[in-house]
Order: sequence, then structure tokens, then C-alpha cells
Amino acid sequence: MNRISQMLLSFGKALFFLDFQKSFFLSCLKLFMVWITLGTLLVTLIGNRTLASILFMWPWYFLQVSIACVLGIAVIRFFVLAEKAWMARSSRKPPGHGTGWYLLFLAVLVLPGLFVAFHVMVAGINFFFHIGDPMLAQFPLKFYAIEVFWIWVLLFVCFLFKYWLDLRDVALRAEELEKERLQAALDKLKDQMNPHFLFNTLNTVAALIPADPGKAEEVVVKLSTIFQGVLEATRKSNHSLEKELEFCRNYLDIEKARFGPRLVSTIEMEPGLDPTRVLIPVLSLQPLVENAVKHGLSSRASGGRIWIGAGLSGGSLQIKVEDDGVGFGNSPYAGSGTALDNCRKRLELGFGKEGKLEILPREGGGTRIILSMPALKQEPG
Repeated sequence: MNRISQMLLSFGKALFFLDFQKSFFLSCLKLFMVWITLGTLLVTLIGNRTLASILFMWPWYFLQVSIACVLGIAVIRFFVLAEKAWMARSSRKPPGHGTGWYLLFLAVLVLPGLFVAFHVMVAGINFFFHIGDPMLAQFPLKFYAIEVFWIWVLLFVCFLFKYWLDLRDVALRAEELEKERLQAALDKLKDQMNPHFLFNTLNTVAALIPADPGKAEEVVVKLSTIFQGVLEATRKSNHSLEKELEFCRNYLDIEKARFGPRLVSTIEMEPGLDPTRVLIPVLSLQPLVENAVKHGLSSRASGGRIWIGAGLSGGSLQIKVEDDGVGFGNSPYAGSGTALDNCRKRLELGFGKEGKLEILPREGGGTRIILSMPALKQEPG
């Protein structure tokens, strides 16, 4: 049913849609072949009851309205050309008036157009058909009142319909542009995360090579496995929380190869949360774990502990990354803040006000980062 309605809508737009600005001559052709033909027939049927009077009056109305429209279109065309010439002299872009504006212009020209059409038709009759004294061209305004009224009604309805279409198209286009802008921004931020992850992990591998080449080789193999998953995951914007936690586990395994027993990690899910069913932005959690290791724990000789937890609260997903390190802003390693800024921006762009990143001090020392976002769920399988 929806497909049929779409086909009917497309057919209706192709037959009736007028756009004098983009396709002036095609719109003029539709105006004469469709709008004037149907409009004058409607006016004729309203004012006449017999078939003979309809067959007599319809061509008369059609000819008059056609002449009036030719006058109106000529005036509009002259105005548009004059406007373009004037704008060209001042190096300004001509304004886009829109089809609705042209319809109102035609409505204003209806009465003078009919006046000219009446005199043109009387002159034609006197020249081609009349024998004897010529007909007097006395414009019967009362006779044309009903005709003028219905033409104005028709043009006004067309104007309102076109205005509604323009508003809808503008809204749809604005929505499409906003989606494109958000997607471009998300893609840019996501692409910035990949080198951040790669460079820091390679630094870990480089630190292992002189101390334990065998362990470094194991880490390289594990790193290759990680990046196979990263490359697969970053082709999309979201993936499961379990997939993101897998990246975190693999990264922590690599760091544990360097820190040894000085690095301890714990990952816990609250009861009722299935990490395989909940979606989060790709690489939104792993860089925070990476920051906790580098800026929170790596400068401490005793190392430390990292906690990763997640739970649901009123339809919202909350993920916590905590460490018992030196505390936010106290790391001796200068950071650019890219990971935190990108993660915050991606949450805001993807979820609006519902996407937040909070940085808090942890009780007992260290840093607590809380990610909040809507609990997006994926279907099983």
C-alpha cells in the first residue's frame, strides 16, 4: 500500500508540480496543459449546467485564462531577467523567490490579465469573424467576478500546497545535513582514536624488546590479533560492550607483560546486564583504560589496580573506569587530552544531552571516569 501511495505521489508531482525557478519552460507547459485545462473546466462546470453551455464556455474561459497567463508569465520573466541583470551589476546573487511567490504574482495579475485577454479576443473576433460594425470591447467586470474569484482560490490553494512542500523539503534537507555533519564528525573523531591506540601500544612493545625479546614477540602477535578486531570494528560506529571489553582485556594483557604483577585489573558487570546485547561507540572505553595505565599507574613504582564496571540505571548505561593511581592532573607525563576530548565529543554527537563523560576523584586516591549513554540494545544473533 505504501509503495502504491509513493507511486501516486511521484506521478502527481511529475504531472502537477511547478518550479518556475529551476525549470521555467517545463512549468509553463504544465501550467497550460494541466492547470489551466483542469481549472477552467472546473470553473465551467460550477457556472454551467447544460452540456451545450459547457462546450461553449470552456474554450472561451480556456482562451481568456491562457492569454492572461501568457501576460503574467511574460511579466514574471521580464522581472526575473531584470533582477538578474541588476544583481550582476552589483555582484550579488539573485534571491530565490520560490514557486509560491510566482503563484502569488500570477494571482495579482489575474484581473489585468483577463482585461487584456478580453480586449485581445474581441479584437480577434472583429478581425477574423465579425461582419458589419465591430463589437465594442466593454469589459463586463461583474460577469468576470466569479471567474476571478475561483482563479484566486485555485492559485491560493496551490500556493499553500507548494509552501507546505517547501517547508517539508527544507526540514528533511536540514535533517539530512545534520545527520551527515554528525556522521562526519563521528568518523573524524573515531579515526583519531586509532593512531592514539596504535602509537601507545607500540611504545609498550618497544619497551619490552630490550628487556625480554621473547615476551615482546608474544605481545606483537597479540597486538596483531587486537588490530584485526579493531579494523573490523571501526567499519561501524557502534559495537557490543563485550567487544569493547575484549579490546580492554587484550590491551591490559599487553601492559601486564611490561608491568608484571604491579598491574592488576578487575572487570565486573552488574546483575541483569548482558554485555553482548548492549551497544556502545567503537573504541570509546579502551582509550580511557589506556589513559588510566599511562597517567594513573605507570609513574608509580608499586603500580596499581584498575577497575572496569558497567550497569543499567533507568534505561541508561553507565560504565566506570577507576584506578588507584596518582590522581587526575598529577601525572608526570604530558598528555594532549585527545582521548578524553574525543570520547566526550563522540558521546555528545551520538547521544546529545544523554551522552556524558564525567571525571571525578576516587575515594582512597586515584581517578574515576563515568560514561553515561542510552542503553542501545542489539538483537541476538
